[in-house]
Amino acid sequence: MNDRITKLQNQFKEKNIDCFLVTSKENIFYLTGFTGDSGLLFIAPRKALLITDYRFQGEIVDKVKNSDVCVTRKAYIEELSSHRIAKRKSRIGFEATDISYGLYWELRKKFDWLKFKSFDSFVEDLRITKTKEEIGKIKKACGILDKSFEEAISYIKEGVTETDIAIELEYRMKKAGGEKLAFETIVASGYRSSIPHGVASNKKIKKGEFITIDFGTTYEWYNSDITRTAFLGTPTKKDKEIYETVYNAQKLAIESVKENMRTRDLDKIARDFISKSGFGDYFSHSLGHGVGLGVHEKPSISKKDKHSLKKGMVFTIEPGIYIPGYQGVRIEDTIALEGSNPTLLTNSKRELMVL
Repeated sequence: MNDRITKLQNQFKEKNIDCFLVTSKENIFYLTGFTGDSGLLFIAPRKALLITDYRFQGEIVDKVKNSDVCVTRKAYIEELSSHRIAKRKSRIGFEATDISYGLYWELRKKFDWLKFKSFDSFVEDLRITKTKEEIGKIKKACGILDKSFEEAISYIKEGVTETDIAIELEYRMKKAGGEKLAFETIVASGYRSSIPHGVASNKKIKKGEFITIDFGTTYEWYNSDITRTAFLGTPTKKDKEIYETVYNAQKLAIESVKENMRTRDLDKIARDFISKSGFGDYFSHSLGHGVGLGVHEKPSISKKDKHSLKKGMVFTIEPGIYIPGYQGVRIEDTIALEGSNPTLLTNSKRELMVL
């Protein structure tokens, strides 16, 4: 934790700031270990101050060792303005993607001598590579997904609703040790499987349909993500062709992962394969995304991204084909680049499951 704050402080001169305000609860946790859901972290060149309220006094704030802690009953900005750590500064950075409009103007009023500079991804740029401990937590969360899916797959039968399946799966994840949902569970069957993010509805499952299930959970704040597509009944030749195209595109992409590879090139490998198979118009999203404290974070595995793959990155590979008015297929796995080869953190069966 000390190293993380120091790494930020060492960039202050380059970023043309002399202090930084962290408001994202995920970033506060990443930098300090604070597990409360409300607080501000003010980082000066040589020290840091965490401000939170009386609800988190005791065990939660006692875990914070690398910054001063102030437990207050005042508004956080009012409390911050009374501390010397915030004095004699001239340029402050803040998290543009997290701070509210109201809090921003409250800051401007209380610190009217400061020049403000917004950042879209200051702490997030540190989070892009994970330690072995972080990867271990993501792996634990992924193991919960595999176990839960294995238990819940037999629940899929003709006549049950998409919502029924989502509830069963969420129960299994919670029972297996998942702390909370990483995102709203997606269960999309038949024509709805052609909607990439078709959250579970009251539609009943029928024979002759694909059922796409996209779900995730957290373990000690770290997220996991997986998608599997099963088929109820007897798939047609076209259905098999769609599934095999997605399956082989993902397999090819996973086998192509290597350190220093550009993310856009990885996206292109899967995209070109799907296009050459005749389904290029039906792959409508990026190939993947980073996973960590956020279920969607850097890097983006997309044709517009400028990152290169580095050791310690954790990301998904999730090609899909979505044919409007027909059906769709997506297969997604979470992957860690720990050494020269990728490590699959999700390991449920990827071949077509015919139920």
